[in-house]
Amino acid sequence: MKDKGFYIVLAVCIVGASAAAWVTANKTLDSIEENNKKIVEQSVSGEEKIWKDDSPGISIPDTPVPAEQPVSEAEKPLPSSSSQPPASSSSGNTADSVAGSEQPKQQQSSPALSYVLPLDSLGVITPYSNGELVKNKTLNVWRTHDGVDLRAEKGAAVKAVADGTVAEVRVDPLWGGTITLTHSDGHVTTYCGVTVDKNLKKDSQVKSGQQLGTVSEIPAEISMESHIHLTFRKNDKYVDPATLLPLKADQS
Repeated sequence: MKDKGFYIVLAVCIVGASAAAWVTANKTLDSIEENNKKIVEQSVSGEEKIWKDDSPGISIPDTPVPAEQPVSEAEKPLPSSSSQPPASSSSGNTADSVAGSEQPKQQQSSPALSYVLPLDSLGVITPYSNGELVKNKTLNVWRTHDGVDLRAEKGAAVKAVADGTVAEVRVDPLWGGTITLTHSDGHVTTYCGVTVDKNLKKDSQVKSGQQLGTVSEIPAEISMESHIHLTFRKNDKYVDPATLLPLKADQS
């Protein structure tokens, strides 16, 4: 009986301890859940406040917007006088306005130039090939001919085809003495095979017909008659010189 009583007491103690532990754990879980709930509510409340008060460009009205009240005819604003042209405007004034609006455009357009022959040429030896391949007898190769070869006696004066600015003066191993001019209408002219005048420098201003140098030699075309090689370009594209100069075929 003593042994049975001991085990009964032990069992009761174990059950009591288990019950107490369950109650304690349950209260702890409830407390944790309650705290989490409060934290979540506080976080949501804080986010709503920030969204309502601090977000740029967002406004939430606290009171309903009152309905729009009808406006009587007497209270309606009069139309602005600037919304309609005055009745007294004449067609002459309108024409002046249009002319004034077009004037800047006319000033911005490049002036037309009148081009002259660069020398007293004896005629064109080799014309502009317009992208077609022609054989270079000196180099023995087929290549495009992007300018015109103008026959002239060695030492003859080479002149500017129009007013312009000297962009480059150099001696090229294939094209000899070379002068490049820029013109106000966007064209760029290059003269090859020239003994350059010693006073001609980069950025010099030249006039139409002004002498740039004299006819010399072109190593890349040395097997041909004495001549200069002249090219026109605009917007980085070659242009047929015959469209701008009164050229004639060589008669020799």
